[in-house]
Amino acid sequence: MNMAVGQTRRLAVSPYARRLARERGLPLETLQGSGPGGRILAADVRGLVPVPTPVNSPDILAPAAAAPSVAAPRMAAFAASLALGALRDLLAALESTGKVFDIDDVLLRAAAHAFAETSEAAMLGGTPVALELAGRQAVFAAVPQVTLTSLRSTRLAALADNHDDAEKPAALSLRLLPASEIRPLMMPLLPGRAMRLTVCVAAGGGHAECLLTTDTASLDEAAAAAWLAALKSAIEHPLRLFV
Repeated sequence: MNMAVGQTRRLAVSPYARRLARERGLPLETLQGSGPGGRILAADVRGLVPVPTPVNSPDILAPAAAAPSVAAPRMAAFAASLALGALRDLLAALESTGKVFDIDDVLLRAAAHAFAETSEAAMLGGTPVALELAGRQAVFAAVPQVTLTSLRSTRLAALADNHDDAEKPAALSLRLLPASEIRPLMMPLLPGRAMRLTVCVAAGGGHAECLLTTDTASLDEAAAAAWLAALKSAIEHPLRLFV
């Protein structure tokens, strides 16, 4: 086999895994992909553990030659309370005219607005959003041009389908928790996602508690906080989400 051809073959790598490997100085050729067809995923980059130097190796006498350790992801988390009174009243008024929307639809639309208003977050690979379903994910385009009606139709179609989009690129994963007095203080990021938003709507629907977890190597703390503030504003002033 021609060595040059073998070395220049294109590796199957997810965009987020490629970014993580570049940021951590890891050559992709050294990674073993766990995805379909050997595709390298973000989890493969994070899980790489350097091989320790043998005790009887001469290199043990040269500290400068020791293999560098792989830095763990630096995560930041932000919490916010969302007032849902205006949204609840608007949804009730729309339902009386035969137009029904759920909080899932509104959150997907609000996430798109938050990305559009936060330039740093908008750079995360086209900013699609993954909605976490039972044991799988459904990925949606997160752009303001997609109407709420279109988002709802796509979401309902995804609910009726068992396809899992966990391997599709997405900047954010969104999880809606059932009403409970117990709320998470930290949630792990899902593989291939730079952000994760967890939302718990209180009983009665008057307010919701949300938690945003981010990988600061992909989105710094200031940008993540600005994104969450933009989402909160969109939810609490919901008329613009319905036009």
